[in-house]
Amino acid sequence: MKEFICITCTEPTQEIYKQTYGNFIKLHECVSCGKVVDPYVECEKSIVLMDLVMNKIAVYRHILFNADNFSAQFYMKLAVALVLSEGYIRWISLTETKAFIGGIKNNEYYLYILCILAAVELGVFGFIIKIYSLLKRSDRLRSSIYHATLLGQSGRLANIAAIVWETSTNIAFTFLLATFILISSVQSIRAALHIGHLESSFIVVVALVCSVFTSHSLQFILLGNRLLGTNTVFPEFYNIKHTNLFEESFLLNWFY
Repeated sequence: MKEFICITCTEPTQEIYKQTYGNFIKLHECVSCGKVVDPYVECEKSIVLMDLVMNKIAVYRHILFNADNFSAQFYMKLAVALVLSEGYIRWISLTETKAFIGGIKNNEYYLYILCILAAVELGVFGFIIKIYSLLKRSDRLRSSIYHATLLGQSGRLANIAAIVWETSTNIAFTFLLATFILISSVQSIRAALHIGHLESSFIVVVALVCSVFTSHSLQFILLGNRLLGTNTVFPEFYNIKHTNLFEESFLLNWFY
């Protein structure tokens, strides 16, 4: 039998509601905190989405543990959408930067490479979180780490809208999007592992550094000397034009 949790105190429970006559349901109250186990059960998806945008920890717990309409197929589609959007935004951005020598416009070969790099970056990020969760032994019910990783990174889909609205080079938009992705990742991992803000922030930053370093290194290996000083911490920064002096110093400091 599937176990659920209270989205307020994370206490495990066997049921979150009981179906009465007809289509009516009665929400259960938590035996630990006395509050409704999961009020999102009777909410529309639009309300769940709005609370997800506001990064409420309760909605992450609802989606990761209690929701039955977020199946493995949903996360698979989300993963494909993230990889394709990341690869595309990096491909488009590299065609516009002066740091690129050979030119990749209208060459889909580089799009495939950048999509693979985006997938590797997401995979390494989730792998680091998974290793940490295995080292941190606990008897509490946990959610899938990769589901939490994908959910936390879903804000990257806004890059496509940025291209359509031509705001991908806006510094304010870039900063806000990067901040949103960081906060949502912290909240999703915090919900999945039942840990605090500081602990979740630390492991997310460590995973981010490892994944970015891996992706950046592979990008340099695969694309060789065609790239000069592009930044992969956040693909939005690809659009920032660098001087030759900055490009050369960046490579010297990063790879030597």
